[in-house]
Amino acid sequence: MKFFSKSRLWLLAVLVGGLLVGGFGFRLLTWQDAQAAYYNVGLTMYQTAQDEDGMKGAIEAFDRSVAVYKQRVRASSWMERFLYPAPSRERAALAQFHKAKALLRLRQAEPAVEAFKESLRLNPGNDYANVPGFEQVTKEDVVRLEEQALQVKYDLELLFKNNKQQAEGQGKGKGKGKPQPGQGKKQAPGQEPGDQPGKGKPNTL
Repeated sequence: MKFFSKSRLWLLAVLVGGLLVGGFGFRLLTWQDAQAAYYNVGLTMYQTAQDEDGMKGAIEAFDRSVAVYKQRVRASSWMERFLYPAPSRERAALAQFHKAKALLRLRQAEPAVEAFKESLRLNPGNDYANVPGFEQVTKEDVVRLEEQALQVKYDLELLFKNNKQQAEGQGKGKGKGKPQPGQGKKQAPGQEPGDQPGKGKPNTL
């Protein structure tokens, strides 16, 4: 009599299969989206920051959220893509947007410009069918994404308007005549972050 009969081999295969399925199930139950977690921490820290250190902590959290996004995009295996939700390009764009707002609170205009621009690289506001990560978006998604990109563009243009040196460094504002009456008054980009910029609050301080 063979030690490994067909029935025993079948039982062993079922047992191994059950262990694998159970292991995958446990990983799914315990898996946490680090990109979303860091992003949410950044928002909370931004909203509650009482000093420079708190604002720097918010920026660090947004940077970590974006880093997780980039790492998962580069290194995700077919199994991870099958088991877990795809990393969110939209959330990465929002993280850069809110990072820019935090940098403005620290009066760091130059890195804020770069963060705004990176947000627009991630979410350009158009042609989503040809943007990796946005190919399958719905009409409702497109409306939301376009509004987010418009808010980023608004705040970036407002930053250039309020900071002539930054505008000239980016090739903005050249060849313009003298300011007309009422144009010299500065506005400040909205500083109230949320899960989505939405239509924005241009006059929010």
